[in-house]
This record gives sequence, structure tokens and C-alpha cells, in this order.
Amino acid sequence: MFSLKSCLLLAFFLLFVGTPHVFAQYRLTKSDTTFVIDNIHVTGNKKTKTYIILREIELKRGDTVYLHQLLRKIKKSSENLMNRSLFNSVEITPQRHDFNKVDLYVEVTERWYIWPIPIFIYTDRNFNVWWETKTFSRLNYGVNLTVFNFRGRMETLNVLLQGGYDKSLQLDWGIPYINKKQKWGILISAGATLNHETDYKLLENKLVSYHTEKAYSKKWYFGTLSATFRPEYYYLHTLTLGFDHREYADTLLKLYPEFAYTQDKFSYLSLEYNFKYDFRDYVPYPLKGFYAEADIRQDGLGLLSKEVNMLSFYLIFDQYLQLHKRWYFAYSLAAEMVPTKYQPYFLQKGLGYKPMKIRGYQLYLVSGNWIGQIRSNIKFAIVPQKTVLIPFIKTEKFNRFFYGLYANLFFDAAYVASDTPEKDRSFLNNKLLYGVGVGIDFVTYYDVVIRAEYVLNRSNQRHFFLSFVAPI
Repeated sequence: MFSLKSCLLLAFFLLFVGTPHVFAQYRLTKSDTTFVIDNIHVTGNKKTKTYIILREIELKRGDTVYLHQLLRKIKKSSENLMNRSLFNSVEITPQRHDFNKVDLYVEVTERWYIWPIPIFIYTDRNFNVWWETKTFSRLNYGVNLTVFNFRGRMETLNVLLQGGYDKSLQLDWGIPYINKKQKWGILISAGATLNHETDYKLLENKLVSYHTEKAYSKKWYFGTLSATFRPEYYYLHTLTLGFDHREYADTLLKLYPEFAYTQDKFSYLSLEYNFKYDFRDYVPYPLKGFYAEADIRQDGLGLLSKEVNMLSFYLIFDQYLQLHKRWYFAYSLAAEMVPTKYQPYFLQKGLGYKPMKIRGYQLYLVSGNWIGQIRSNIKFAIVPQKTVLIPFIKTEKFNRFFYGLYANLFFDAAYVASDTPEKDRSFLNNKLLYGVGVGIDFVTYYDVVIRAEYVLNRSNQRHFFLSFVAPI
């Protein structure tokens, strides 16, 4: 019977069977257990800078590794590169030479990076809310130009020009690395939105809005500057300084005095720290790994408006497990807290506001100072993720079609605590909320996810929902 070491040596032989001349010259022995990374060769990157690719590879020139470490790091390096959303495919092939030296050959297929997306969207919180009324006069139109991998440095440049029901202008520029060691980056964002209609309160867990045709009921000007620090492959720290200037129609304060502070015009600064630990195999639709996030935010630093002063923070932990072949299980635990007792409406937190949400309550908002939630689903891969070549499409940016199809059975639950639920006639606070249902997920290339779900909630309401992000 083979020993463990013998099995590893045999696996190494099979891994490099494509270079038989090497094994004719060098014979494996019991002491031949470590390997040195000699060179790393990158091909296929017509735009992406080579150093951007090398940053994601968990093996460097001169590294000495055991076979199991080599195989694991090659797999994780491929996942790292795919999770940067720069490539349609990544292949890392090791080749051995000079007895115990290994070269890595990294071949990537780049995506299409320039996307001038026409805007024709609903103004409501999500598609399902808009679908209740199907009012086409509440649509916005324009263009959202996004340039991924700007300058070949994994930067993202986004310009938004929107007209229609609401007016918006926004510029975002994300630069992941500004230093030679590729650990520090910056994110810059600035913009303005002008709205004829503004929601100003919750009533029975639904939005109540004020509309004016002759003037704007809301004017919002904002800017943020973020510093990012990514010391390792899976850690990301972000510190953000924000500026907000808001002008509201005085009618909003008359309709609901707790909508904002005592004035209808005010400016304030905010400071936010966010930490992420992302160890998922494929970020747009993970099947294995885990994800953790912590965030703390202070709105109002006492430098501009003295009234704005609210602290909030949240924690998230997600885990993804393969149960058996095509069977997978995932769960998410999250909690959000707002120690500040008074929350003006425009800063409210709660269930239905990002990032807190459960299936079955997409049509409701539940405000509160403390929220706890769990989401879970078990899924079966009807069609496991695969890639096919489309021969009549000549460009490699689109001819490698990646897709998968999954069936889901899910259960979500949440609890939103509030001292004054009667104030907004809320019937969802201070009780266990839950939703159970079934769904189908379709996953394809360019990070596209389409979900169709049928859900039953605590109130015995049945809904069909369409969504465009992973369930957990």
C-alpha cells in the first residue's frame, strides 16, 4: 500500500506529465518533497499590467513550497484573479525543470472593459416595489459609463448622467494601488441628485412620499474620499471621510417634523471605517469559503452642523459549504446597531435598508435601533458551472460563455427592535419575521446573476420576486 508521501509524489508526476523529458533526466526520491518557484510567465494580458496580475498570485519567485501547498496556492491564485472581475478565464500551469525548480505559466483572457450602459430604471427601492404600480412616468433615463481596468491598473472609472424623473450627476474613481508595494489605494466620489419626489416617513412599514412638479423637494450634494489598505490577499481596510450638503422643501418638515433636524438646509461630515475578510471562491456567486465584514460610521463630526450626530455599526458573517457533489449550503449572520437614540428619517437604519434584508419582506421597511438576522439556503446544481466556446463569436472577450443553474430552498429570519413602533404604526417591529421559499438561480459570465424566487412570509403573504444578485 502506498504511503502518504508516495501518493504525493505520484500526484506530482501526474501533474507534470506534459513534460516527460524532465522526469527522464531527474528521478524523484523520498527527499524530493519541496519545490522552488523559479519564474512566473504571464500571457494574454493585452491591457492589464503584469504587476497587477502578479499581485494576486500567492506564489513568488524564490518561494519554497511542498506539493500540497503548491496545488492549493495555484487554486487560490486563480480564484483571486477571477474575483478581481478583470478576466473571463484564468489558467495557471506549473512546469518543472532543473530537478526541483518550477515555472508557473499564467494565461488570462481579458474581459471587455468599457460599458456605456443606457439608464432606463425605476425610481423605487427595488424592482418588486415598482412592479406593484408599473408607473412608467416614474422612470429615469440617461447613461452610466463605466470603464473597468482603467489604464490597465485595475482602476474603475464611472460617470453617471441621468435625467427623467430624477436628475443625477456622479463621478467615481477607484485606484486600488498608489504605492509600489501595492497595498494602499484611494477611492474618490462626488455627485449631486435632484428629486421632485422625496419619501419623508414610514407608515405601516411603507414609504410615504411628497411630490412637487414646479420645484425640487430634495437637493443632495456629496463627496467622499477613501483610503484603502490591503496588506494580504483577503483583507481590506477602508477609511472614508464624507461630506454631505442637503436641501429639502420646508413642506417635508411640516408634514413630518422628525424627517430631519430643525432646519431644511444643513451640511455635515461623516467618518466611516470598514473591514472585510473575503475568502470566497467566486465573489459574484460563491459556493465555498466565507466572508466577514465589520463597519462603524459616525455621521456628524461637530464641525459643520451641530445637530447631526449619529453612530451606527454592523457585523456580517457568511459561510458557504459543499455538502456532497452538487449539493451546497450557505448561511449569513448579521447584526446592526444604532446606539444613538434619535434617528431622523433621512438617516434611518433598519431592515430593508442596505445591508440588512431578508427574503419575503422586500416590499417593506422596518426601522429600528437594533436588528438581528439570519439567511440560509440549501441548493442543488442542476447545471454545474461550466464554460463553452461559442465558435461564431470571434472575440475572446465574449466567446467563452460561462453559466450555471441552481435550485434553492431557503429560510430567512430577522428581528427589529424599536421602543416606539406605534409612532409609525409599524406592525413588523419587535416580533420574529421570517420567509421560506424556493427559487432558481442562473449564473453567467461578466458576474451576471438572475434569481427567481417564490416566498411565503410570517403574515402568510405569498410573493414572486426577481433579483439580480446572489442570495447570500
